[in-house]
Amino acid sequence: MSIVGVWEVVADGAPFGYHVMTFHADGTMLQSNPDFGNRATSDSNGMGTWTAEAATVSGAFLEFTIDRADPESVQKGIVRFELTVHGDEFTGSASATFYDVSGTPRRGPLPATLTGRRFGHPVPRGSDSWVIRR
Repeated sequence: MSIVGVWEVVADGAPFGYHVMTFHADGTMLQSNPDFGNRATSDSNGMGTWTAEAATVSGAFLEFTIDRADPESVQKGIVRFELTVHGDEFTGSASATFYDVSGTPRRGPLPATLTGRRFGHPVPRGSDSWVIRR
């Protein structure tokens, strides 16, 4: 089964656990979660690339963060991930490392466990299929 599409993702171990990831057929991907999900930093959307070998998907995305208490403190985050797709679900892991703008590592690697569920439209009326369960 292909990873291409939109996924509801729980990232256990991340500062905010709920994300949306979109994987495009050209090998690019997007990641998003609420800005105020992380109380310590304001994070940009993540944008990255991926490759697949059978059911295993590997990739990474880039995001920028700003410390809410010190807006002059900007960091670049690189999140690497590996997923195994099982039909309309996936499981996997991620590791985030944060660098200052000159490239010096500042935090991480910080691990997370990922579980994802494919989002499809239309969601049947009365369905709770949009609910992410841990």
